[in-house]
Amino acid sequence: MIAMSLQGIRGGVGTSTTLAALSFALSSLGQKVLVIDMCPENALGLHFNLDYAPAEGWARATLDQTPWYEHAWNIESGLDVLPYGTLTDVDVLQLDQLLRDNPPLWSTRQASLAHSVDWVLFDLPQRLPGHIANPRCEIALNVLNLDAASHVLLQPQRNSAQRLLVNRFDPASQFQRDLLLLWQHHYAQSLLPIHLHADEAMAEALARREPVGRYAPGSLIAQDIISLASWCLLRGGRLE
Repeated sequence: MIAMSLQGIRGGVGTSTTLAALSFALSSLGQKVLVIDMCPENALGLHFNLDYAPAEGWARATLDQTPWYEHAWNIESGLDVLPYGTLTDVDVLQLDQLLRDNPPLWSTRQASLAHSVDWVLFDLPQRLPGHIANPRCEIALNVLNLDAASHVLLQPQRNSAQRLLVNRFDPASQFQRDLLLLWQHHYAQSLLPIHLHADEAMAEALARREPVGRYAPGSLIAQDIISLASWCLLRGGRLE
């Protein structure tokens, strides 16, 4: 089993949308996938036609010390989604402290899934250090857009273990092309060779509350996501 995380360099770069699309692509390539929403906002489930902010999820179960996996939803064969659930702000902070105090918590859970799941994908929040650090992932992707805000946020000392994934690339934009060349020079070891293009099909898929690979399998972005899934399989040693 391979654990993988996606985290946006800031909010609004399309992390949850990308993760939903990637999970569907991996599933369509024959992998057994579990997607886990680590964000209190509960946005991930919208891409799988789940209710917004469901009351039950792994977070509530963890605080209540009840079975956490019972709240996973089976979307289709080989693809399960585990929502965060609804917590108060105080509960979220309590849970984050619990995760910081118990570093092996998610590692133990991941180990229990080793024989039933090929991939566990975590949608990580912007902050909440316990939520971010507790899952142990072999592959960590940092999602960013080719804009000034993302460029500024790349300047401080960054986690060198994270790979950089460009989302919403518009090749018609001279600014984006120039910025991409700059990043390819400065972050050559971290930048993925795959760039996800800006495509209206992604927004339309969310409006339909389904992954883009199901909504528009022939779209440019769906083909980009398949390329990303193939990169993941190669990186994880699962490409036959």
